[in-house]
Amino acid sequence: MRAAGETALRLKAEHEARKLTGFGPAPRRLLIGPLNTAGQAERWARSAEQVPGVAARSMAVERRVRGFTGYGYDTDWFLSRKVQLRGMRPYQDQVLGLTHVLAESGRAILDAPLDRTILEDLPRLREHGVEPGLLIHGSEMRDLHRHATAYSHSPFRGEWDERWHRMQATVERTRAIVERFDGPVFVTTHDMLDFVPGASLLPVVVDVDRFTVGSGRPGVPVLERDRPVVLHAPTNPRLKGTEIVEGVLHGLEDEGLVTYRKLEGVPNQQMPGFLAEADIVIDQIALGNAGTLTAEATAAGRLVIGHLAPEVRDRMAEFDAEGVGAAGLDAEAVGPPIVEADPDTLEEVLRQVLGDRTAYQQVADRGPAWSRRNHDGTRAAAVLATWLAPPTR
Repeated sequence: MRAAGETALRLKAEHEARKLTGFGPAPRRLLIGPLNTAGQAERWARSAEQVPGVAARSMAVERRVRGFTGYGYDTDWFLSRKVQLRGMRPYQDQVLGLTHVLAESGRAILDAPLDRTILEDLPRLREHGVEPGLLIHGSEMRDLHRHATAYSHSPFRGEWDERWHRMQATVERTRAIVERFDGPVFVTTHDMLDFVPGASLLPVVVDVDRFTVGSGRPGVPVLERDRPVVLHAPTNPRLKGTEIVEGVLHGLEDEGLVTYRKLEGVPNQQMPGFLAEADIVIDQIALGNAGTLTAEATAAGRLVIGHLAPEVRDRMAEFDAEGVGAAGLDAEAVGPPIVEADPDTLEEVLRQVLGDRTAYQQVADRGPAWSRRNHDGTRAAAVLATWLAPPTR
């Protein structure tokens, strides 16, 4: 009876796996996963399909973390725990029939992605003619020691607790994977080019149209209310400098100058509405880079305040200039429209914004065009095209 029950469970799991949508006859077929961190695997898959002859799918696995929902990001393929435990063979057959896979954070693609690494998959993938790439998001390889030395406001300075030690252990494991991996490696933010030698930038992608205020999406005019709404949405408060952000904002709120709105655990489908109702978005003031929230908030035309390391801001400006091309923009209109602030200057910067609203409205007005130039998927598609262009079969 027990054997029959196990067989029935396996058959159900395999049936679920067989329902994963196929790729059709496209000559180049790409799978990106298995984490779909910040919904980026899905957005890159859609970007990759801008490349002629490419079909792409995103994939995410069900996590073992109780209550984790993935913040509601869309994904083409979702591998439930049932499939992961009992139904992987039909899924593996599909993967081994592809031409390319892009493995997030060094995780395995073929089996047990939460426990194995892409290095263990390489022999089978290459035996079947599948070309692997590796994608590093950030914290899995942002060396805490090096960050503390290079960034004056690094959250990793001072005495470490258990969490920082765990993060550094993850960095060491990921570094070992990257050093042994002999295919292309991509990173998602400009700061990570320092932490992953030889990597190429695959920029963050957002659905710019979904976040842009106007053309069907209502929103408040920026900095016209007596008490502007300042939004902070920390997925990781210790990395974002949330304690200092909240101290400053609570003080300004007590003075009647702003309204503070904190978002936690909000599904991504609801973020366009929340951003459209804000005036100012504070992403992070300690880490020194810009991620998905910055791209979304600028697309919405909000005034974004955050800390960018000087070299990161310079790289972002250079990258933007490449995207501008012959558009003929003034030099002042090129580069990230992100108002600089760190833990020492945040309150001063906010008071400057409140005292000169017209000037900062102009900064916010640059956001939608900047986000579209850099983060609507066109730049990501160009990066992926370089890798995908030579047919492998």
